[in-house]
Amino acid sequence: MDLEEKLKKIEALFDGAKTEGERTAAARAKQRVLERAKQERSFDEKEFTVSLQDRWSKKLFVALCNKYDLRTYRYKRQKYTTTMVRVSESFLDEVLWPEFQKYSKSLNEFVTSITDDLIAKIHQVEDDVIVSGEMLPA
Repeated sequence: MDLEEKLKKIEALFDGAKTEGERTAAARAKQRVLERAKQERSFDEKEFTVSLQDRWSKKLFVALCNKYDLRTYRYKRQKYTTTMVRVSESFLDEVLWPEFQKYSKSLNEFVTSITDDLIAKIHQVEDDVIVSGEMLPA
């Protein structure tokens, strides 16, 4: 069973816990799994530059890194949407990036929906834009 599956199962146990003892046990199990994964990935950590398209994507990526106890940073003169992280390539490829893509898709759909609703409330806008090669009269 890979790390992502283990964490999902532990989070499901935590969410379904009916007593404080069950929650505590699930939280401890999650911490043990994360610590073991951190020890394993510390041997082959590399520095990765992650360039994201907007501040919402960056916030999402940083939140996921925080979930796995990864420290993010950026150097002077780097764009705000650039994030640096030290992590093993396998963890990035198998756990972090797939989870980011899944949540990023949901986030983009949500933001698009809100934006479309807001624009519709402000003014009825047609999706088709008239493109003309001629100058319009003043």
